[in-house]
Amino acid sequence: MPYNSDREKSPWVEETVIPVSKLLSPNPALEYGVAVGKADLFVCDSYGNSYFRPGASVKPAALKALIAKVKDEADKADKKLFKNLEKARDQHSKQDDKNAVKTLLKNFKDGVVGLPSQVESIKLYHEIMDAGRDRIKEMQEKGDVNGLKGIAKDYKGTDLEKEANEAIKNPNTQPAKG
Repeated sequence: MPYNSDREKSPWVEETVIPVSKLLSPNPALEYGVAVGKADLFVCDSYGNSYFRPGASVKPAALKALIAKVKDEADKADKKLFKNLEKARDQHSKQDDKNAVKTLLKNFKDGVVGLPSQVESIKLYHEIMDAGRDRIKEMQEKGDVNGLKGIAKDYKGTDLEKEANEAIKNPNTQPAKG
């Protein structure tokens, strides 16, 4: 990975809870936590998920052994993601999207990308977010500020929280009468 001495996050990078490959970052050295002026070595899968960090002075035989373990580590990570995905699917099927999102956020917190269960987790997250956006639009049209505040609270830490808060700030939104 190219060393980049710029330690600032790019102002053009969109903030989201969905993990993005560190390799695609404008500053991979920063994303992987490489110390300024230091060389480092990571053993990653093809998506850039780091499983081992043996350091720059690792012996070739040890490096080869770590590379051989990557598939098993990726499979283990995918099984963990799958458990949360199945739980979230069950919650979603019971119209418990608030808890489904909380479960999906557990899959996102480690920053793993590309694995099949993570891809499916992201799809479910988008499905729930799209339905939530429709609810936000309806509430905004009705002027239901309390409903918007409820969405922001229920989906704390997600894209919906931000969008509900923006809808509340919209001058066209008036408190619900009743």
